[in-house]
Amino acid sequence: MGHSTSFTVRKWHKWLSLIVGIQALFWLLSGAYMVVVNLDFIHGDHLVKNMDEPLSVAANDLVSFNDVVIRYPDATEIKLLSWMGQPFYRVHDPARTRMVNALTGIEAPPLSSEDATAVALYHYAGTGTAISTVLLTDAAKAPTEIQSRPLPLWQVRFDDAGSTSFYISPDQGQLVTRRHTYWRIFDFVWMFHIMDYQDRADVNNNLFRVFALLGTVTTFFGLWLLFYSFRHKNKDAGSAAGTGAST
Repeated sequence: MGHSTSFTVRKWHKWLSLIVGIQALFWLLSGAYMVVVNLDFIHGDHLVKNMDEPLSVAANDLVSFNDVVIRYPDATEIKLLSWMGQPFYRVHDPARTRMVNALTGIEAPPLSSEDATAVALYHYAGTGTAISTVLLTDAAKAPTEIQSRPLPLWQVRFDDAGSTSFYISPDQGQLVTRRHTYWRIFDFVWMFHIMDYQDRADVNNNLFRVFALLGTVTTFFGLWLLFYSFRHKNKDAGSAAGTGAST
């Protein structure tokens, strides 16, 4: 009975160790990449500039905040900021986001391809040149690297060593996110690390839970075999001692 149970446990332990071990290897390799490569570098902080510019215009020269509120009564948020070196009000309402020139009060139209390229170049701190600008409107055809960010977005690609892409909002006129090769590698290994092979975002998915459970079961099998081997060894030693004494 004991040997039969031991054989079954060893068999299950062997196969579970193989299955869990492969995933454990992915965990180790992906974790090593995420630890070794600086997170700020992954985020592409070295690729951007002019992100937090102070306003350089006197308040008296601006269209007043109250005038903007009156003009856009449905606005849920109005923010004064520097955009491309000029003061603008960013006006959010349930319908859309608008950029209003804070010097003239004129509402800027959604960015054209040329405008989006200019915004990307204004914020780009790399050494490459812009090679394409494409408006993304279909979520099914958009690259997965933009994740859940709402469309439309302008994608401006550069020919640098990291194949950098900037994503620009046509309504807000801002750089929404940036992506480059090392971020894409990070995203790929992150997918293996959390075992979310669809959205690469859910760290509490069912597959991860299953492998955590399998890993726990494998550990218990290993502990059982360890104690069994010690007990079996002591039993054999006792038998040998008894045989020697009788002789």
